[in-house]
Amino acid sequence: MKNAKITIKNYRGFGDQEPAIFEIGEGFTAFLGKNNAGKSSAKLVFYELRPLFVHLAQVNPQQHPGLAHMMQGATYSIQYPAVSDPEELFNNSNNRPITIEIEVVGAATSVTDATVLRLLVLKAERSSPHQWTCTAYGTVAPEDRLNSPNGWAERIPNIWSNPQGTLILDLQDMHAVLDALTRSRYYGSFRNAINVGASDYFDLKTGTAFIDLWNSWKTSGIKSQNRAIGQITEDIRRLFEFSQLEINASTGLHTLVVTIDQHTYRLPELGSGIAQFIMVLGNAATAKPSIIFIDEPETNLHPSLQIDFLLALAQYTTVGCVFSTHSVGLARSVAQRIYSFKKGACGAIIRSFEATPNFVEFLGELSFSTFKEMGHDRLLLVEGVNDVKTVQQFLRLFGKEHTTVILPLGGNQLAAGGREQELNELTRLSSNICALVDSERTAAASSPTSRRKAFAETCRQLGFSVCVTERRALENYFTDAAIKAAFGETFSALDPYQLLKDGPNVWRKSDSWKVARHMTKDDLAGTDLGNFIEQI
Repeated sequence: MKNAKITIKNYRGFGDQEPAIFEIGEGFTAFLGKNNAGKSSAKLVFYELRPLFVHLAQVNPQQHPGLAHMMQGATYSIQYPAVSDPEELFNNSNNRPITIEIEVVGAATSVTDATVLRLLVLKAERSSPHQWTCTAYGTVAPEDRLNSPNGWAERIPNIWSNPQGTLILDLQDMHAVLDALTRSRYYGSFRNAINVGASDYFDLKTGTAFIDLWNSWKTSGIKSQNRAIGQITEDIRRLFEFSQLEINASTGLHTLVVTIDQHTYRLPELGSGIAQFIMVLGNAATAKPSIIFIDEPETNLHPSLQIDFLLALAQYTTVGCVFSTHSVGLARSVAQRIYSFKKGACGAIIRSFEATPNFVEFLGELSFSTFKEMGHDRLLLVEGVNDVKTVQQFLRLFGKEHTTVILPLGGNQLAAGGREQELNELTRLSSNICALVDSERTAAASSPTSRRKAFAETCRQLGFSVCVTERRALENYFTDAAIKAAFGETFSALDPYQLLKDGPNVWRKSDSWKVARHMTKDDLAGTDLGNFIEQI
């Protein structure tokens, strides 16, 4: 789906003088700030208004006229899940209505003479808090609302016209956003409760409800469900570096019995970190959500496992993950979009967060001294946050993911010449520093780009080990089998010097880590990339 720009006014801690404005979309979005700054509310809105999104996502105007009716002026009444008093949803600073705007970023159409449904404005008044109205706007004359008093007819899926045929409306981008919001899931911060009866905590099944779910999927005889449980178990075994792991429901389905390296434990006997992995990954794998909204994924986890947890979680989504965190380092390490939350006089204040790090600050945010105490003995510089996730999978193949801290350089800003002062700061923190960057070569006989050569020379002068890839980029090392395992049979490998956008079937660079998960050590053996990782 295309990114969606969300604007929230007069909902909970967000007034309309400083509305909450942020984008969500493919990959990772981080909400960063102190407690009680509004981070959870900015995710909770997608849980509490899901019944409205479900209604709006019905876009067949004849059979399921949810959106069509509301665009003609009809209201829709919803019940808010887990909300006893709807008054608590409204901001206390004024008496104006809650307003939620959903705007498609870069909305476009391939249909001749069509206008694109670009923006939906949803409102609920305090006097009737369950009743919602919807006003729609397009890309043609964007200040004018889209209106067809006599209704809409569906020409083809996601393409409407008014009865006169004078207005053609393309809903495909907006429908993709609404569908993603409908299939999203919200996981709060209380994520390791196994002995709480049969219940749900927001969208998270807990207690015996989760045990029943696990047991059903593991013993159902349905191959896709059996494979999902097997994949979760293998992910956890690998991440926690167990030799053997088995997870079963106990007799009577009262708890989970976990066998680790031939020793058996009931789940409450284990640490909350592994319990969180099992419960959250189990919920995600069985729900198959589009977007996961999650509070503080670093809770109960060592720093070395926090990125692992997010990446493992994201593989079960079809779009991405939105997480709130207190860790600037975690946000900078994985998120394509970062927003800072602060508490203001009239409510929360949200701003886009500059993601290019000052290295010494960044390492402080990552608690680098703690990493060293846990056995991390090297820093590995890579180009950007997408490369952090991909390279971490490669390091795992060589058993070095828990001894290496990966730092993103912010792309060409620092992966170029003339950055001696910034890079030299790192030598104050570690004597074992290495760097891995794409060469951007266009052919076997060509040289790396000038900025990459200059960066490599700077690294050598500072005593860093450096690898400027022989192939064009990291994606050019992916095998055909790994790409097909990640995305399907219609995808295939790139040539060694082919741009990703010129490939036979293009995937997003932010999803490259999903391919890296399917690579083997033998796939990299004998390549410059494999040799570099082996030697660092």
